[in-house]
Amino acid sequence: MFTEHKEDSIGALGEVRLIAQIRDWLGEVVPACPEGMGDDCAVVDVPAGRQILTTDSLSYGQHFDDTVSAHDAGAKLIKRNLSDIAAMGGRPGYALLTLLCGNDLRLDWLAAFIEGIRQTCRHYNVALLGGDISSLPKGHFSSVLSLTGYLQYPPLRRTGASKGDTIYVTGSLGGSIQHKHHGFEPRLAEGQWLAQSGACSALMDLTDGLAKDLRELLPPQCAAYLHMERIPLSEAACQRATETGRPPLEHAFCDGEDYELLFTVKAKTELDRFEADWAARFPGTPLSRIGQIGANEGGKPYLDIKTNTALPWMKGYEHLT
Repeated sequence: MFTEHKEDSIGALGEVRLIAQIRDWLGEVVPACPEGMGDDCAVVDVPAGRQILTTDSLSYGQHFDDTVSAHDAGAKLIKRNLSDIAAMGGRPGYALLTLLCGNDLRLDWLAAFIEGIRQTCRHYNVALLGGDISSLPKGHFSSVLSLTGYLQYPPLRRTGASKGDTIYVTGSLGGSIQHKHHGFEPRLAEGQWLAQSGACSALMDLTDGLAKDLRELLPPQCAAYLHMERIPLSEAACQRATETGRPPLEHAFCDGEDYELLFTVKAKTELDRFEADWAARFPGTPLSRIGQIGANEGGKPYLDIKTNTALPWMKGYEHLT
């Protein structure tokens, strides 16, 4: 990723030539100026309706290491933002990219990183309009991507759930450290379908683990009563459990970076019909009915619905520890 040979590094190009090279690497996903790179600001047409905005960062040593390819790291940067757009029921629009790196960063590594971004932008119809580049000490690399999105229907928020609503999650959970978090696909179509269905009361993407994120959906004085046997365990969570000696369920609750959709469905919804419609629309996206929101009578946010006992897992991924 980094090199002691200046001729192989971004430092050999200098800022102006490097920006021009990045623009060439990005190719068709960068519109021509004034819409794209080349001026102080990009100029865009904004569709009618509400606009949503999000941003995410990706840092070497924190979000990825040398076992992750540059291409996958670049793709993950934009997919994290796309997952946020999915969690609001939106569709993506324009992106801005900021790179902060030491001048010893290998040029071929950066080319592969940008290629991961370019391919992902192309796949999800995102236009990258420009950004910024700045220096860090040698051996350091961070990137920030900001993304706009658009809403066709009222936004789905984390705060709309009520007592009696049913809790669902897509995909499978846990084991992100097994590189599961570098190969995910943002649930954009699923989020848009939930927004237009009228059945969904609250929605978010799972980034910090079920143990941490589910609390965000719970109304005041409410708890989640969970069917433990329905929590969808990933193969990676089971593999991780053999290495740590901890139960797979703990990894499903606490590992984080699942990038699945966690949502609630309104109490009066005909659930069998809802699930049948989902299966017909998204046959490749598993959906699990994992519990229900009820009154919090003992002060604990999560309970086993069969035994009415509190669950031991309360913490997910913590960013500042």
